[in-house]
Amino acid sequence: MKLNKILKFEILKIFSRFRTYIGFLTIAILLPVVMALVKRYGFDVHNRLFDNLTDYFTFTGSVVNGYLISYYLMTILWVHFPFFIILVAGDVVSYETGTGTFRMLLTRPISRSSVIIAKYLATIFYTILIISFLGIFSIVIGKIILGGGDLMVFNKGILILSEKEAIHRFFIAYLLAIWVQIVVASLAFFFSTLAKGSVAPIIGTYAVVLSSIIISILKIDALDVIKPFLFTTYFDIFFTPFRESIPYKEIISECFRLGIFSLAFFIMSYINFVRKDICS
Repeated sequence: MKLNKILKFEILKIFSRFRTYIGFLTIAILLPVVMALVKRYGFDVHNRLFDNLTDYFTFTGSVVNGYLISYYLMTILWVHFPFFIILVAGDVVSYETGTGTFRMLLTRPISRSSVIIAKYLATIFYTILIISFLGIFSIVIGKIILGGGDLMVFNKGILILSEKEAIHRFFIAYLLAIWVQIVVASLAFFFSTLAKGSVAPIIGTYAVVLSSIIISILKIDALDVIKPFLFTTYFDIFFTPFRESIPYKEIISECFRLGIFSLAFFIMSYINFVRKDICS
């Protein structure tokens, strides 16, 4: 059986399970509610910041718009959003191992290499799809409810981006977010090849990600030696497009490092699955 047929089959299997839609449903419900609440009650976070600037600047109209809230949501969701990736990626292999599906599947003329590659590609496809949905939906629903306009970002100063430039920066940011979450998906996928049930890979991956995030953000000198070897150290790469000048060299360097992590997790998954005793 050709790889593309196996891949289509694996994608269908992923989207035949309810847990695949939990992330999409959460985004579809949470974002409009947040946008509507901001429109009704205002946005206190930025209001307090602007209160300190009124002595120096004069603002006409409101800078609170769909782009601002989309940016704000992106900054607070990056810690919690990996859970939706882990929920699916940690179940891709382990579920079928536990139910014994592989014993029947591998009696067909299908190589283990084709199966594990197809499952990994299907996992990456889901990751790309849900991050793209988050980015597009937040921008569209934000503009519908709160309107468009310039984006004002507070990042070591004040950066004001035109609407056209803001959309361009968001596009780059979400491409980088996809690259980051592929690392999370690859780690969860690896844990999935080690287990016979879904709970252990999901909890294990989330524990690793959360612990690594905590270590990455702690301002302790003794941890500086460890941080370069943690993939979460580079998780904030998708905030870099919102600097005054986009640091492309830094982005390429960190993307390369994240790519090494993803490749390493996949290679370990591949080796473990190919050698795995599925018939027992």
